[in-house]
Order: sequence, then C-alpha cells, then structure tokens
Amino acid sequence: MARLPLVDPSDPELSPEVREIIDRFGGADGFAGLPNIMRAVANHPGAARIVAEAGAVLYGSGTLTAAQRELAYLTASVVNNCHY
Repeated sequence: MARLPLVDPSDPELSPEVREIIDRFGGADGFAGLPNIMRAVANHPGAARIVAEAGAVLYGSGTLTAAQRELAYLTASVVNNCHY
C-alpha cells in the first residue's frame, strides 16, 4: 500500500496548477498514461512541476531512441546494484 495518497486526476477540487501538470504529463492517454509516481508526487505542486520538467527532458524529442534510453536505465541500475 502506498504511504502517500495517489492524486485522483478526476478530482474536481484539484488545484489548477496540479491539473495542468497532470494533463500535460498524462498526454493523450490521460489518466491511463499517468504513472503512479506522478500521482504521488502531485501531492506537492512544486515537486510535480520538477518531475514533469525532468520527464519532458527525458522523454521529449532527443537523439536517443527508446531502446537506448532503456539501456541507459538498465546500466545505471546494474552499476548501482539496484535489483528491481
């Protein structure tokens, strides 16, 4: 069970700032495309903005293919002894 509540994107009482970040990060898939980490971080609008900006850099238009990004993540996991 999550220690932090996951923000519900369909909540009508979400702040406009969080709503805008969630809408931008969720993309065309909306709620289905929104990772749980973003739903947890959205409890703090400032942190959500930083994570969304980092996501834009990582997943935006760049020179790395999806396979190259995955290889970089896996390599970093092995180097740091992450077993997940």
